[in-house]
Amino acid sequence: MIIVVESHNAHKYSNLVDEMFRLRARIFRDRLHWDVQVTDGQERDNYDDLHPVYIIYCDDSATEVKGSLRLLPTTGPTLSRDVFYDTLPDAVHLCAPTIWECTRFCLDEKLLDKGKQNEMLFACLVLLEALGNVALRAGIESIIGNFDTAMLRLYRRIGCEVEILGSTLRFAEPIYLGLHPISEPVIRRIKARLHKRSLLLDATQKVAA
Repeated sequence: MIIVVESHNAHKYSNLVDEMFRLRARIFRDRLHWDVQVTDGQERDNYDDLHPVYIIYCDDSATEVKGSLRLLPTTGPTLSRDVFYDTLPDAVHLCAPTIWECTRFCLDEKLLDKGKQNEMLFACLVLLEALGNVALRAGIESIIGNFDTAMLRLYRRIGCEVEILGSTLRFAEPIYLGLHPISEPVIRRIKARLHKRSLLLDATQKVAA
């Protein structure tokens, strides 16, 4: 199931949000070896203090986090502008109420293990569909975000539209800035791919059983 956490309902999902921060620590510090701040097993940064919107993919009991992402408006502080500033093209204006930034996209490490590719792709599509639905309801027209080559391949594999606006070689590997358009046709395509992936996942699980 999908839980959308905002400032007005965050108190209801405090335990789930804590689990999300623990997942982020396991992925970004332990698996990817990013230089991130982890306290008491939870990865948080200053942007988590700005009342972002969290989209959390979890089990039906809302206790186990399978994946999550964070959304912030580009009218305020963003990672793209503050940290990955050299991926921002000079000729493009990316500060508007209709443009939001997606960061800290991550999946449960069990989904990243070999042999879990179908589950991993399904989880990505679930999160992207939820992101699209949230954006449409909020009047958001575009999502921007920074990502590495592996995520770029993943986005293109699942049919996610992305326009590369810039990149930097300042880190150990290329980091891109991408823009994802949000529209009804785009969300319909994601839903169609999610449906196909769901059927494939069900078939695979039945064979395994």
